Amino acid sequence: MNVCRSESSGGRPAPIRGRGFSLLELMVVLAIISILTALLFPGMRAARDSAHRLMCASNMRQLGSAMILYAHDHRERIPHSELARRGQMLDRMSLTVDQGVFSPRDDFDGLGLLIRFGMYCDSTKCLYCPSHRGEHQYETYEQGLQRAQGRTFSPDGALFSNYHYVGNDGSDELHLLSDDRILITDGFRTKGDYNHRDGMNTVRGDCSIQWWNDDENQFYMTLPDTPLNPTSLQSAIFDQVWSLVGDEDEDDSDTGVGN
Repeated sequence: MNVCRSESSGGRPAPIRGRGFSLLELMVVLAIISILTALLFPGMRAARDSAHRLMCASNMRQLGSAMILYAHDHRERIPHSELARRGQMLDRMSLTVDQGVFSPRDDFDGLGLLIRFGMYCDSTKCLYCPSHRGEHQYETYEQGLQRAQGRTFSPDGALFSNYHYVGNDGSDELHLLSDDRILITDGFRTKGDYNHRDGMNTVRGDCSIQWWNDDENQFYMTLPDTPLNPTSLQSAIFDQVWSLVGDEDEDDSDTGVGN
């Protein structure tokens, strides 16, 4: 049986050439990919944000447990905040406070008291939210935080977390606080420090975790773009943004995170 083969001019079999995509076909494929991406991306982003919110709530749950242990060892009193006493209300993301002329080194303050010597909070990573987009990343302070858990460490320079301590100067007793009293929130020193634009996780007086919803981003839009130094300005901005939250529970029916 004779088999017919096409031959090239040199007597060798001619290669069989596959048919490639035309420019129009490539454009159609790219258009389809773009449409699918546009349809799927919002859902993917929402799923990511929801996962980050849950991780943030888990961090705060650890801080709430640490606060209970701290209060147990300090006659039921919550951590002291020298920054609150000074009126530096927006700086209370800081884990340390400068001692001025009395000491060349800083000392632990607020939430920083929960990680000192590793007594109440084993993992310092729980102080950092996965949604944080600002400059206060865990890696920035990792070495200082590791030293903070040593028995002889005194902080040299400011250490910032991603969470805001809004307890008072330390005179309140934990077991006497209202269940709705807010003690810890996501950080809000500046817009860049605010972890979730549509609301924030909060630790309440009973150390439960509740989500405060802000779909209109009013809280975020009220925050300063850069840190404020004058105490009077900090107090004014704090009063303005905190008036949107208060200690009421009326907005918590739409919680994104359970207790």
